[in-house]
Amino acid sequence: MAQDSDSTGTVIPPNEAAILTSGNMTELELILPDLGEEDLPEIAVFLVACAMRFHSDPDFVQEQLEWLVKAHDAEVDEGMRPDQLNSANDD
Repeated sequence: MAQDSDSTGTVIPPNEAAILTSGNMTELELILPDLGEEDLPEIAVFLVACAMRFHSDPDFVQEQLEWLVKAHDAEVDEGMRPDQLNSANDD
C-alpha cells in the first residue's frame, strides 16, 4: 500500500513496510504491503511486533528509549561487530 500525504510527505513504495508517526508524533501508524498469500519478511514482522508492543505497553518502549540514551551516554562497549568476527578470535 502506498501512502501519499501532502506535498512535503514521502511516498512508501507498494512493496515496502514502515512505521509512521502522526498526530504531532503522538501516534504510530503501521504501513504493510499487500502480499496476497505470501508471508511477510522477517523485518516487517519485527515492525509489527514493535508497533504491537508500543500500543500494548508504551511504558516498556519508554524504558527502552531511556536505556538506549544511558548506554549511548556511557559509551558502553558493545563488543565486536559481526564483520570483525572470525575464527582467529575463538578461544
